[in-house]
Amino acid sequence: MSGKLVTSPSTKRSNAAKSEKVACPNCAAALMIHRSDRPQIDECGFESYSLQCRACGSALVGIVDPLDDKLLLTVSP
Repeated sequence: MSGKLVTSPSTKRSNAAKSEKVACPNCAAALMIHRSDRPQIDECGFESYSLQCRACGSALVGIVDPLDDKLLLTVSP
C-alpha cells in the first residue's frame, strides 16, 4: 500500500479524516474539529455535526458547505 489518499469521484470523500480550526459562534473560542471519514449525512444530504463548546458549554450544530468544504456552525436552540 502506497499510503496515498484516495478520493472516490462518486462521493468526493477522502479516506483520511480532516481536521480544521473553527470559532464558537457564541463565545468565539477556537475549536479544533476532527471531521469524520464516514460523516453523518442529514435528510438534505449535507455532512452534519453536533458538538459542545468546551469554553462556554453551548450546544453547537453545523453542516459542511459543499461549495468550499468549510464547516458552518450555529448555536443549537
